[in-house]
Amino acid sequence: MPIIKLFATLVDRCLFTISFIIGVQLPEFIVQYTQRLSGHLNEARHQLQQFQIIANNHFQGDLTAMIKRYQGNTETSIIETGDLIVATKERITFLEQHLSNISQTEILNKLYAFATEYDLAMVQATMRQYQLAIPLNYAALTIGATFAFLLLITDKTLITLLKLSYRKANPNKQIR
Repeated sequence: MPIIKLFATLVDRCLFTISFIIGVQLPEFIVQYTQRLSGHLNEARHQLQQFQIIANNHFQGDLTAMIKRYQGNTETSIIETGDLIVATKERITFLEQHLSNISQTEILNKLYAFATEYDLAMVQATMRQYQLAIPLNYAALTIGATFAFLLLITDKTLITLLKLSYRKANPNKQIR
């Protein structure tokens, strides 16, 4: 039995170390995600600015009037262009709000904003181009340690529950 106990201890330490490393990566992932988010916001603003130039030239600068005219047109492509402008404006509003929320200085607020408002396509793109980093700052180390301890506690709790369940099902057999 000492070999099994040694193996279990080794697995616990490996699990803790791996979960700590993963937890430390989360703040860096959020930094890279935020950079991507900012880039998307700048691009959406640029696209809307191009439509604003057209509105300045032909609708006395009134983008809303241009949108209404486009959406009231009989030509499908013009209607879809009006819908595209509206979608771009909505996208800018979403990205600005999300960027504001995720740019907060307190790490817990950042994590909450990321977890509740993330854009799945941007998360996937960030994952594909993610650059590993070991940030040695308080926030990263705290998140890494917290994540590792939570995973370790979960592991210990599950093992204890499994042992209790086994003991109830097999009262005559002994487990260590």
